Amino acid sequence: MTKIRTAVVGLNLGKSHAHAYRMAEHSELRYVVDLNEEAARKLAAELDCGYAMDWLTILDEVDAVSICTPHHLHAEQALKAISAGKHVLLEKPLATTREDCHKVIEAAERQGVTLMMAYPLRYMPLFRKLKEIMESERFGKPFNASCWIESYLQPRPGSWFADKQMLGGGSLFSHGCHYIDLLIWLFGKPVKTGFVGTRNGTEWMEGEGTSHSIMKFANGALAHLVCSWGMKVASPPALFQIHTPEALISLGGGKLEAITPEGRSVLFQNEESGEPVIGGNMLWEVNHFLECILTGKRPETDGHNAMLSLDAIWSMYEADEATA
Repeated sequence: MTKIRTAVVGLNLGKSHAHAYRMAEHSELRYVVDLNEEAARKLAAELDCGYAMDWLTILDEVDAVSICTPHHLHAEQALKAISAGKHVLLEKPLATTREDCHKVIEAAERQGVTLMMAYPLRYMPLFRKLKEIMESERFGKPFNASCWIESYLQPRPGSWFADKQMLGGGSLFSHGCHYIDLLIWLFGKPVKTGFVGTRNGTEWMEGEGTSHSIMKFANGALAHLVCSWGMKVASPPALFQIHTPEALISLGGGKLEAITPEGRSVLFQNEESGEPVIGGNMLWEVNHFLECILTGKRPETDGHNAMLSLDAIWSMYEADEATA
């Protein structure tokens, strides 16, 4: 069986990547890398692999790398890995500027390596089922979608999370990009966008900590996203609610339901397997990455596809600044 030699750089976000590579059938996890030597050593012992503090020293010993470092480092590190001929699974965002995003995409295409963005929700069975339901129009054409990301991030003043340039923006850019990506995946490229944001409740951040975003799509459907890192107490009605003429499609708590005048029915539900497995939700994504390397097919979340959500967010930011 073909095994791809893998490594993970950055173990704050990358720990789940490392566990997924350890579980993946076509992966041989060679290294975990972090500036915190104790964290790297501990995870390496747990996963039976090597560790390093300087990721450049291990590039010759791997075929593919997950880059899970702070956002402002993504472009520089991805370009170095690509230049060395390595396949790259890059944590979101692709980069913090349009120019750097295009540099990375073009470098991967010139080098002939796989570049894939880490949008794990896209690959989970629950969201694949939602996509199937939307495309089938089983309940009619969707015309309205709402998404609630009500979360709390422990204040980190002075960190790269607080720095607008390093983060790339605020919580919408860093966290909300997952859900902008999902909405575009479900409804297509938006033709009109809007945004308002605030630092209230997250004064430690330079960018917005809470935002409301809206999008209108070519087919006339509308979407609304609430995204926050400042909500200590949260009780969203669902993760997603999507309205069609015939039903309300609700996704949340690991369950996809249809609510119609006749009642409520479960369309899909995640299997309950006891305690959550670290990296379990990342495994579908990692398997897709490895499959693309082995077969040469283009990842569903390649650089060009990832640019759709980033461009939507940048258009929101730019419109907001123009009217400030």
